[in-house]
Amino acid sequence: MNEREKLIEILNKHEKFNEDIQKKVGRDRSIVYSVSLLEKENIDATFQRICVVSFKLFSESFSFPEFPEFPDSRLIRNCLWHCVHSSKGWLIGSDKTTYNTTEKGKEVVSIFLNLMKNNMDIKALPLDLQVKGITKKEAVTRPRDTELNFIKEIKESKAFYKYKGNRNSISAVEIMKSLGGDRYSSISFLKEKLEKAKMACRMANDSDVELYIKWVEDNWSMLIGD
Repeated sequence: MNEREKLIEILNKHEKFNEDIQKKVGRDRSIVYSVSLLEKENIDATFQRICVVSFKLFSESFSFPEFPEFPDSRLIRNCLWHCVHSSKGWLIGSDKTTYNTTEKGKEVVSIFLNLMKNNMDIKALPLDLQVKGITKKEAVTRPRDTELNFIKEIKESKAFYKYKGNRNSISAVEIMKSLGGDRYSSISFLKEKLEKAKMACRMANDSDVELYIKWVEDNWSMLIGD
């Protein structure tokens, strides 16, 4: 049996996730799960195979609104970019080679599976609390390197520099980049980063970046759209 036949057989046996679960999990985590499944079955996670797995298991998340029976590879590629980006670091690889889960990515899948097994809401536990005995109270009161680095990246961004000077010259792309995205990032990804930035500011008690984030939020529709 070749890898193609093996993958088809695996997907035929794997139950599709219902739409409610897909919404709770989110597209990026769904992509990480898809890559993890391929790894588990010793199948190289190429872009095409990731498209097939993610569409088969998370159909509503990765289909065209007008043609729900077909996968939207653009969405899948965007999610792969998000997961490879240093702001998440859940995957490594590229479309030209293959993708693999990092240690962070494996933890994402582990949390997802544990919550599914216990029939819990995926949002019941913040994703950043990586099942290492860290309580919510400790996480809120003690900023970690992840939060501090995120704030540092925002402060070093072109958008933040202009915000402190001439705000009228800030472009939408510059704001997206300040949040760890780019011109191809989805609105949902950017809003997720915005929420993480707000949390990081509270944890690090950084009022300068907090005011910048509030300004971005107040001018969101005008600057980025929805």
